[in-house]
Amino acid sequence: MRHYLLAMLLAALTLSTLPAQAAGAPSRSRVWLERPWEIRYILFAEQARRLRSEITVSRQINAEKEAPGKEKIYLHAAALFKPTAMLDVPGEEPVAVVLLAFDHAGHIVNQQGALGNMSAKRNMLNDLVLARNDAPGARPFYFADWAQGVPGDVTFSPAVCSSDDTRRYEAGWDSDSYTGSFGCREWTAQLYARDQPYIDVTSYASHSTFIGELVGWSRFEDPPKPVIGRHGKTWLCLHECPAGEKPGLIPNIRIWTTKHGYPMPERPRKQPLYPNADYADDLNE
Repeated sequence: MRHYLLAMLLAALTLSTLPAQAAGAPSRSRVWLERPWEIRYILFAEQARRLRSEITVSRQINAEKEAPGKEKIYLHAAALFKPTAMLDVPGEEPVAVVLLAFDHAGHIVNQQGALGNMSAKRNMLNDLVLARNDAPGARPFYFADWAQGVPGDVTFSPAVCSSDDTRRYEAGWDSDSYTGSFGCREWTAQLYARDQPYIDVTSYASHSTFIGELVGWSRFEDPPKPVIGRHGKTWLCLHECPAGEKPGLIPNIRIWTTKHGYPMPERPRKQPLYPNADYADDLNE
């Protein structure tokens, strides 16, 4: 598993390696879009042991990328992550949540240490990176993509997506993958749906239901929505739980939804719900 994570992280960092620029021209990876920062928070969730492995491998990769001549390669932000919530689940691996909350300038406002001294930026290649407030010329840390999705479709795009999402929507995706079949398009569709009172991040596989590896987000203009999911046989609230509830276990989902006036979560007709195959004509125009 460790070698698989290493390969995935190397692939993500390779995507951020850019060709040589014309003499004197700034790299597009260092040209930030001049527009207001719109994202209120970005949330990462995955099983705790996978997050620990990702942090360890990311730190090793970052150390290698500090070598001279590697200036065009981003460092990996996961090396800086610390869980903001660790949710224990009976009979299952704990679920770790990492939350980055931003102000309107893109500054991280809920973290201490290195992350507390960083701001989010979006560059000309739609990479989302973290830059140091006290050293804007220092090498940024890549953490996600600003994905435009399918041309003309606004149901699930634009969205904040991960490198896992690139594979998740392609042909041949393994619905039993430990990363899960719930991705950034499913999250964003629920975020954009005004009649949807919560975001259900459950992945459904042939053998189980679980919370896989995912990235989610919300804009300043979006009303708060609880983030829930079923992990094994247990429902959890991961973020923005209603009525002042703290993230943690939902003992009875039917009682919980009734209490808050929500509909019961329903299994989607398929997952991923928005694969590229359903939009082949649009993507290939």
